Amino acid sequence: MNMSTKSSSQLADDARQTASDAIDSTRAYAQNAVNAAGEKVRDFKRDAEPTVEQIAARVQQAVQRGLDAASTTSARAQRRIEAAADVTGKYISGQPMRSVLVAAAAGAAIAALIALASRRRDEY
Repeated sequence: MNMSTKSSSQLADDARQTASDAIDSTRAYAQNAVNAAGEKVRDFKRDAEPTVEQIAARVQQAVQRGLDAASTTSARAQRRIEAAADVTGKYISGQPMRSVLVAAAAGAAIAALIALASRRRDEY
């Protein structure tokens, strides 16, 4: 049948069917695209999770190493302070007069520095 013999209602029906087929085809294409995108997102998430977990584990290890180093340094500093205090205590016990004189001289020097700094501040 050629187009000249079709009635206008038949032509309208054909156009509606063609439009309906085009809409169905477009929906199917869009659904396939959404499904493919969803699959890619799931693949990306599946691939990214181990990477994120590895990064988190490395960060946690670095933090732990830092804490361990700080603890070790703190313990070492505490031992050195204790040793210095012990040596100072022995020196003071062995030479009490000299220790008093050194302490008095240090106190006088600190007081002189404070007085000098106060005077300079007042000048400005």
